[in-house]
Amino acid sequence: MPNKEYYLYVKGKAIPISEEVYKAYWKITEHEKYLQKKDCKYGVISFSSLDHDGHFVDNIIDEKIDLEKIVEVKMQIEELNKALATLTKKERELIEAIFYKEESLRSIGKKEKVSYQTIGKRRDKILEKLRKLLEDKF
Repeated sequence: MPNKEYYLYVKGKAIPISEEVYKAYWKITEHEKYLQKKDCKYGVISFSSLDHDGHFVDNIIDEKIDLEKIVEVKMQIEELNKALATLTKKERELIEAIFYKEESLRSIGKKEKVSYQTIGKRRDKILEKLRKLLEDKF
């Protein structure tokens, strides 16, 4: 069986190459195709595609991060903390038990020797107070 001849085409011309070079070339080419498919699947873009004007760093925008929303939420948290600071000690303890410690109204009622409905009414009253305080801010 005669030796098989291998060629690569460069600008339309067949260039004879060794089997070893031929296999190495196609291994690299297939790997590049594989990586391109993965990039496409996961939405990866190359830096060079961002460098259309020589300032690729300025062209990078992370659309997943909404800076305005982050600032807005941070301001809301600050206002909520200020509003919580205006509550009485007893009111603050109830809010902490319900929302931070995640205690049930029944367990809080048992501790305070009142019904869970009474605890629910207190909670609602406190939340309404907080809502009115925050309503003016937002």
